[in-house]
Amino acid sequence: MAAVGAFISSAGIDGGRASRKLKVLLAVSVSFFLLWLSIKVFAQSDLWPLLIVPIFTGAWFFYEIGALIAAGMAALLLAQTSFEKPGTIMLAVSTFAVLGLMLGWGQRRQKQAHRRMLRSSLTDALTGLFNYGYFMDCLGREVSRVDRYGGKVTMVMFDIDHFKLFNDRFGHEKGNDALRAVASTLRHEKRDSDIIARYGGEEFVMLLPGDEAAGEELADRMREAVAGLEIPMGRGSSTGVTVSAGVACYPIAAGSKEELLDRVDQLLYTSKRKGRNQVSVAPAKQRLAAM
Repeated sequence: MAAVGAFISSAGIDGGRASRKLKVLLAVSVSFFLLWLSIKVFAQSDLWPLLIVPIFTGAWFFYEIGALIAAGMAALLLAQTSFEKPGTIMLAVSTFAVLGLMLGWGQRRQKQAHRRMLRSSLTDALTGLFNYGYFMDCLGREVSRVDRYGGKVTMVMFDIDHFKLFNDRFGHEKGNDALRAVASTLRHEKRDSDIIARYGGEEFVMLLPGDEAAGEELADRMREAVAGLEIPMGRGSSTGVTVSAGVACYPIAAGSKEELLDRVDQLLYTSKRKGRNQVSVAPAKQRLAAM
C-alpha cells in the first residue's frame, strides 16, 4: 500500500489524468503479479528479464520515482526466488533500474518542456496572464455556449489611465513594473470561474459568467484594488495608477462577439471621457434595444 501511495503522490495527477495513470499503475502491479506467479509458483525462472517491462513502464509514466519503486518491487520479487546465479541477475536488474532512471529523467524533462511551451503559447510573457489569442478563443467558445444552451456572459475591458504619460515620466521599465502590478492585482481579485487576459498594450480583458450587474460589481472592486497599489520607484518612493473599465453583456448588449468587443470598447472610452478611474455599463434602454 505504501508503494501504491508513493506512485500516486509522485505523479502529481488529478482529474482525468489520475484515472489514466491509475490504470497504468494497476497494469504494472498485475505484470509483477504474473511474473511472480510464473517465477515462484511455476518455476519459470528464465522469465526474469521481463522485469524490464514494469520498470520502464513505471519510468515512462511516473518518472524517476516510478523507476525506483518498480525496481524495488523487482528486488523484493527476486529476493523470494532462488537462482543459480543471483548475483548476475541482480546486477542485470540494477542495470534495468539505472536505465529506468535515465528514461524517467528524460521523460520528466520532456513533459516540463512541453508544459512550458504550451504555457508560453497561451500566456503573455510580461504579465503571466492569458494572451490575446487565447482570450479570443475563449470568447468564441463562450458566445457559442450561450447561443446553444442559453445564459449570459459578461466582458470587462480595463485600460490603465494616462499610461503613456507614466512611461514618459518614469521610463518603460517602470511601465512594465506597473503592468505587472496591475495584472497581479486583477488576477488576485478575479474569481476561479473568470478568465482574464492582457488584450494588448495597457489594456486587459475579462470574461465572467452572469450579467452586467455582476460584471460591474467585480470591475469596480478591481478598480478600487488597483487604485490602492503602490508601485516602487526606487529610493523609498512609490507611485500609483488607476484604471478605467467598460462592461457589456452578451446577448443583452450585443448580438455577436464582434459587437460585444466593440460595445465594451465604447464603454471603456466613456469612462475615459467622464474623468477616468471609473466603470461604465450600457444604459438600460440601450441594453433593451440590443435584445
